[in-house]
Amino acid sequence: EVQKILERIRTTQLEALERAAGICADSIASAGLVHVFGTGHSRIPVEEMFPRHGSYPGFHPIVELSLTYHNPVVGANGQRQAMFLEHVEGLGETILRNFVLEPPDSFLIFSNSGVNEVVVEVALGAKRRGLPVMAVVSLDHCLHSPIRHRSGKRLPDAADVVIDNGTPGGDALVKIEGLADPIGPGSTIGHA
Repeated sequence: EVQKILERIRTTQLEALERAAGICADSIASAGLVHVFGTGHSRIPVEEMFPRHGSYPGFHPIVELSLTYHNPVVGANGQRQAMFLEHVEGLGETILRNFVLEPPDSFLIFSNSGVNEVVVEVALGAKRRGLPVMAVVSLDHCLHSPIRHRSGKRLPDAADVVIDNGTPGGDALVKIEGLADPIGPGSTIGHA
């Protein structure tokens, strides 16, 4: 199933990847930054952008711990709070206000669903600031999910470039006999 995702990306997403690479290169070559954002498990590719030996300069990971701290499942800072906060309109703009965001910067947003209010709001806020927005999303999941943001938009609607991560709706890839729900999230591969 992972090979199917990788093959989908290789055969259908090269043009979008090249366009996104061009936007990133233009931002960095012009002394700007590529701001990278994701909530929930979409924080994983954002974490990979943290400066370290061998990393790419010019990327600025924005990690909002209240939306991504996956240590406790229940209790203080548990998963229920993070999932609730992903739906709070106004939080995305509040996050953006903590940073200087101006051209020639750009924005790269990871979201498997592409419909939660915070990621849509961050994309719309980046656009209002004149920044190009790139989105990495499961189009299958996103386009079959109800719109949640009051603007009536999903993440792809607010992006200049959309990269489909090739993951099927629901994200899980493998069905096991005797289990009601499939397992094996594909977005971990598709976002990478």
